Amino acid sequence: MRNLFIAGTIVVLSTMAAQAEGVSSGGIMSMIKPDTSIEYGFKTKKWSGDVGATATLGRISIRPALDWSYSSSSSLGIDGVSVKSTVPLLSGLSTYSKLSLDGDFKYTDLSVGLAYTFK
Repeated sequence: MRNLFIAGTIVVLSTMAAQAEGVSSGGIMSMIKPDTSIEYGFKTKKWSGDVGATATLGRISIRPALDWSYSSSSSLGIDGVSVKSTVPLLSGLSTYSKLSLDGDFKYTDLSVGLAYTFK
């Protein structure tokens, strides 16, 4: 699984480098948008969230993210990582796949789906 993760990283970086010439003003950094989320679960009394960055390569968006959690009885912990790729199909409709790994970077799930964004 580690080899798959490394290979995926190399492909993404290579694609970004190849597309850098075609990017208008702003260069390669205009293709990468960092983002984060945080939430609190009242029943579990636990904070959780993720930190990631979305890279847009043509029509495809790729978002690797680090998932974390914190509760008052424990310290900050890394729950896992995920890589989500999204491709728009029609106005507001897109398809995606998401690879999830646990805190030891071992495969936990692969999901695919459709998403609709109201505009």
